[in-house]
Amino acid sequence: MSTMVQGIEKEFLLKSLYNEQVSVICMYNRVEYTLKIEKVTKAEIVFKANQVIMGLTSGKKIDLTADYKGVMVVFVVEINSINKDRFIAAFPELLYKNLDRAYPRVLFPPDMQFKFSFLQERYLFPVSEDVDPRTLTGDDLLPDPDLKDFNDIVANMDSWVKESGSEYKLVLFKDVKRLSLLEEQIVIKTGKALFLPSSQGSFLETDPDPKKRVITIPQFLQYLETIGVLPSYFDAALDQFIKSKQAKQILADAWVPLRFKEYVIGYIHFWATKEGSPPLEYTVIKTLYQYANSMIFALKEKEYFESFNLKDRLIPAQGVDISAGGICFSCTQTNLVALLILDSELSIKLITSKRTISLKARVLRRYEEKGSTHFGCHFFDAAPEDVRFLYEYIYGKPFTDSVTASKK
Repeated sequence: MSTMVQGIEKEFLLKSLYNEQVSVICMYNRVEYTLKIEKVTKAEIVFKANQVIMGLTSGKKIDLTADYKGVMVVFVVEINSINKDRFIAAFPELLYKNLDRAYPRVLFPPDMQFKFSFLQERYLFPVSEDVDPRTLTGDDLLPDPDLKDFNDIVANMDSWVKESGSEYKLVLFKDVKRLSLLEEQIVIKTGKALFLPSSQGSFLETDPDPKKRVITIPQFLQYLETIGVLPSYFDAALDQFIKSKQAKQILADAWVPLRFKEYVIGYIHFWATKEGSPPLEYTVIKTLYQYANSMIFALKEKEYFESFNLKDRLIPAQGVDISAGGICFSCTQTNLVALLILDSELSIKLITSKRTISLKARVLRRYEEKGSTHFGCHFFDAAPEDVRFLYEYIYGKPFTDSVTASKK
């Protein structure tokens, strides 16, 4: 198990590597270099390599490893400037010791392609952070057993809405990049209905439903905080939101999610515009949930969701760095980032001009950097011949029996 080192201990370890002139190993473009630290300040570190590091330029990051008295120390530095076999790097933000890493990391080879697929079911829909895990009951479905077809359910809802003198819009998500409305975003995030009984009032203080399926005032304010609204502006933001409904002549408003597993696959927007209409009763929300869940069951029967299932579907991504024991890759697609949760198991394909190898990997780490999310993965159940080929390809040297023995 690795330990993150920060503050005084990080400075002490780096100065110890300098004072005792401990060799620091750098793998770059399939060549292993040995470095010595010539100077350490609070802002920079000066390194001298045993030879010129070919291809290294300012702005690049390199992964360094040192064995300090039997403790493996690993850190990443960003190059500030280079002069032949010497370079100056920024003081590292993080340092790890006792890292259980069998092989050193290197930059992802430019002549290698990387693709992955999910080993479990993953669907290309927005993921809700607050999903009711309980199975749907009979109360969640329409009482008419003949309404099993999706189009029939929509037609029935259309008649019900018109009888109530209201209006509605049914949205099924196809491209989550276009979801920009605050109502859409909060319904997705919570997996709950946004319910404004009257635009002359406010949201509910508490949810009367035992299943807690409606966004209350505290939850709405909590969401505002997550998008950067300061608590001192909560009242003004809430007041402005409700006034925006009044400006659109919306007398009452309801946004009910269509939920499938942990995903929100769309919503029903129901609103009242008839002058003099009384505030909406909570029974409206219950009825809309019945329509929403009946639609989900009808879509499942038609295997609608299979076209959105990413399991076993190859997805190109950008490799960041790699070792014979794992890989780090980056992803900028918001919908995919939400699905790549920790412990996700992936099928990895590494494509070279010589050979394509398939490996299984588990996501152990994720972090943000320069507008994209990075995922650190560990290979498991790898065939020996694949490990041998990968080792020799990325390190540029033979995989010998001594290498195998040293990793046990």
